[in-house]
Amino acid sequence: MAKLSRRTEEEKARFREILTAISNLNHRELLAYWMNQEAKKAEMYHKLYQLSRDVNWDERVSKLFFQLYKESLGHAEALLKMFHEMFPGEKPPEVNVAPLEVELSEERLKDLVYHGNLREILEYLMGTEKLAHDVYRHLAERTEDENSKATLMWLANIENGHYQKLRNLHITLFGTEPGE
Repeated sequence: MAKLSRRTEEEKARFREILTAISNLNHRELLAYWMNQEAKKAEMYHKLYQLSRDVNWDERVSKLFFQLYKESLGHAEALLKMFHEMFPGEKPPEVNVAPLEVELSEERLKDLVYHGNLREILEYLMGTEKLAHDVYRHLAERTEDENSKATLMWLANIENGHYQKLRNLHITLFGTEPGE
């Protein structure tokens, strides 16, 4: 089975398109975009939490997935609050930019979980969290808008924290660094 983290040239080109689209968003749109992304990530972690309990993995796995679900939901709520403070009375705009982090379908999640591919799931999730961290930092370094820069750095730090939690669980469960 091919690793989830391998990217084809087509995927890399699509990623560059998405990155360009994100970098062209204004601050209102950027907040709305990341709010939506955090909500979707929360849904994915919640589904992983439920599935991991079904297969009776080490309870630390389901606890971490639940914690990441709550944190991602909290980040979406914090971004919404930030939006309302910065743009009182306004509704977040619809932003038609594809998700930066590749989302696994519910069927793919079930397949990975029910086939016991915990190592692959953790490595995939670490990859998406690291990717999001790197993109947030990249965008923060290139924006002139101080509000956007602060928001992007805040998000980068959050994603790095998620990465570290997943990495620590990987090391605890498998006794090796990811990718070894």
